[in-house]
Amino acid sequence: MKRSEKQAEPQSSTAFSANARKALEWLDELLLLQDVFGDEVGEAFSRLLRWLAKKEESDGAKGYRRYGKLWKAVLSTQEFIHHPRVGTFLQDYWLERFLENDNPFHRKAEMASLSKISPSLTETYRREVEIFQKLIRVDWEAEYLKKAGLLGKAGAPSLEGSNEIERESELSPSAKARRDIKKKILSGGAKNAGLVTEISEYFSRNGWGLFGRYRAFRWHGHGDGKGKLTGIGAVDPIQLRNLVGYDELRQPLIDNIEAFIAGKWANNVLLYGERGTGKSSTVKALLNVYQDRGLRIIEVATSDLKDFHDILPFVRGRREKFILFVDDLSFEENETSYKGLKAVLEGTVEAPPQNVILIATSNRRHLVREFFGDRMEGKQNDGEIHGQDTIEEKLSLSDRFGLVVSFYTPDQEIYLKIVDSWAKAEGIKMPPQELHPRALRWAQFNNGRSGRTARQFIIDIKSKA
Repeated sequence: MKRSEKQAEPQSSTAFSANARKALEWLDELLLLQDVFGDEVGEAFSRLLRWLAKKEESDGAKGYRRYGKLWKAVLSTQEFIHHPRVGTFLQDYWLERFLENDNPFHRKAEMASLSKISPSLTETYRREVEIFQKLIRVDWEAEYLKKAGLLGKAGAPSLEGSNEIERESELSPSAKARRDIKKKILSGGAKNAGLVTEISEYFSRNGWGLFGRYRAFRWHGHGDGKGKLTGIGAVDPIQLRNLVGYDELRQPLIDNIEAFIAGKWANNVLLYGERGTGKSSTVKALLNVYQDRGLRIIEVATSDLKDFHDILPFVRGRREKFILFVDDLSFEENETSYKGLKAVLEGTVEAPPQNVILIATSNRRHLVREFFGDRMEGKQNDGEIHGQDTIEEKLSLSDRFGLVVSFYTPDQEIYLKIVDSWAKAEGIKMPPQELHPRALRWAQFNNGRSGRTARQFIIDIKSKA
């Protein structure tokens, strides 16, 4: 919004904003959505409203400082977002806060249809959505400039935001859905029950809060019960069609995931094989295939498996299906953290929820590093009298997975098919009689034949094109 080219200083003013007085009353009426305005931006917003609402002479410099604090707090977030922006910087900020707000209506809407939410809760929510819309539709920048005597002059940094920052083709389905519901909230009428129905259906399909924004997460354990989930915004876009040569081997895994998504019992899975054969890529591709049907992934480090029971409260009772993904799982000979894996696979007194399974990848079939000395019972095994029991406990870890899928090093024919697949995906139009010899030479000098090697070769070709 281009206010003016002429710079001016804020002046003292006796004018007041009727909209600001109404806004302060509206904020006091909020119960369910009160926390939307309960952060640093909300505090700066309330302080500005109080200055705008004053009828007696107001200090222009104080007003400028209050407006500036709001602008700075909003821009500190909005200047770095990666989601499609709707409305001004300030409007988009409030809309995002709204969708992530933890309140009884949002939690219930995720779990049940609108008809199963109590009329009292629905009516209170509808009324507060109407208040929320009134608050965010006011042009607060113009209100400030008017009271400061700067309207039509370049007197303050603008809260006006640019349009969407990503092309439509680059948006994920979840990003499009989030953008669309924000547009409806900003422009729709809450008096019409249809808007509340659409909001309810949005949460039913996408979830609220962190789970509504992201499809993949990382667990940060602290070992003190205070670990946390963080969302992963940029997920590898790998698709199953890019992973050539393992279709038959992968089918039991896909069947297992289909059952899991359908709400049936599903097995924990171990993907075992040589490095670079596509084990981790397969798991990420599963997310890209099934995320619209409620599949989510939580990446967990091997050392954090002991936090299994700290993770459960985040996912228990949710409608989404969660894969706990442990990449490159293995244990050293004297490690005891494998006991955390046993708790995940076998459970304890607390039954694991049916919407959680574990998928691990490993280069080791037996997961725990083993030496010949381990088999010398009572001698080399740290003097343990029943050392064979420890060995059996370690070796039986992989047996606790209900499904084990092996990924083998591809032969030359399969390797070249993988190369062709990646070349096609990346738009490289090199004839096979030139591409294949170069791919074989690359494999000879770069880690041998594998899907990873094929992808690295294509990246090298593309970088030199």
